[in-house]
Amino acid sequence: MSYNDLLKIRTWSLDGKKTEHITPFVQSKTWSGSYRDCARQLSFSVTPEALCELGGQVRLYHEADILFSGHVVSRQRDSLGQTLDCEALDNGLYLKRNSTYLAVRKQTPEAVTRELASEFGIPCGQLAATGVSLSRNFLGVSLYQIIQTLYTLASEQNGKKYQVRFASNKLQVVEKAIGADSLRLVPGSNLLSCTSKDSMENLVTRVGVYDDNNRLVQRFDSPKNYVALYGLMQKAIKATDSEKPETTAKEILEENGIETTITAECIGSPKLITGNAVVVEEPVTGTYGQFWITADSHSFSGGVYHTKVSLDFRNLMDKQEAGSVPKK
Repeated sequence: MSYNDLLKIRTWSLDGKKTEHITPFVQSKTWSGSYRDCARQLSFSVTPEALCELGGQVRLYHEADILFSGHVVSRQRDSLGQTLDCEALDNGLYLKRNSTYLAVRKQTPEAVTRELASEFGIPCGQLAATGVSLSRNFLGVSLYQIIQTLYTLASEQNGKKYQVRFASNKLQVVEKAIGADSLRLVPGSNLLSCTSKDSMENLVTRVGVYDDNNRLVQRFDSPKNYVALYGLMQKAIKATDSEKPETTAKEILEENGIETTITAECIGSPKLITGNAVVVEEPVTGTYGQFWITADSHSFSGGVYHTKVSLDFRNLMDKQEAGSVPKK
């Protein structure tokens, strides 16, 4: 029995009174997400007789494990087609669609996240503990922006990176680190193909710091001598916008260097999801080392399960800067 044969989809009616295993009616399915998305997506094609109502709950199972839990947000069928194409989003949908006004005063991101989840009826699981107390005003901001902004601010202080995602139907925030879910991708084993792309399209070689009178007061060049190699490409920031211009400049230069993007096609595994790390050993492209998954797409069709991942050697998180610092 293949792994794909163990994957099942169950749906519920909008009122929750009817439910059905629709796996026999499913022609294909794709489960995907990226580090900038606050909701993972499940796309699937089914024959019209399957229970699949707009707004109805849908779950993807591997045996008893829930890989995805969400709601159908769109359905499409054309006059020539024999299937109904559906898209579902997990509970990240509610982080994006709900906004609020909030005054945070000396609270940790994890405490605020748990309070928001409770207030808006979002099941909450494990939340990464930062131990960083913050104060900030949010005026009509989405729950995702609030949570991600607070974890971004904590990251700037402790140097750790975080990923907001859902496990089953529960909100969790994980610290991005090597762990039990980290896999080795090796040709002849689980790595089917690999491509590597280098780009300087978003390169920043210098950060200029300006005061309120628009005068250049500091400049920080890339430590890799990029100004001499590739020319001057400056990002200007205001000194008053950052308490530590040197730290901000360093982050800008690190995040806007030469981009090396790795795309890997693998034998399917639910451990290959955004936020997890992998170790790649691929001699043709010369890709060796530890990388972070920035996007993933799991396709199931004709009894075959493949996973395509985008990888980056940088440990990236979706940085948000919503809200403002309270006036003293």
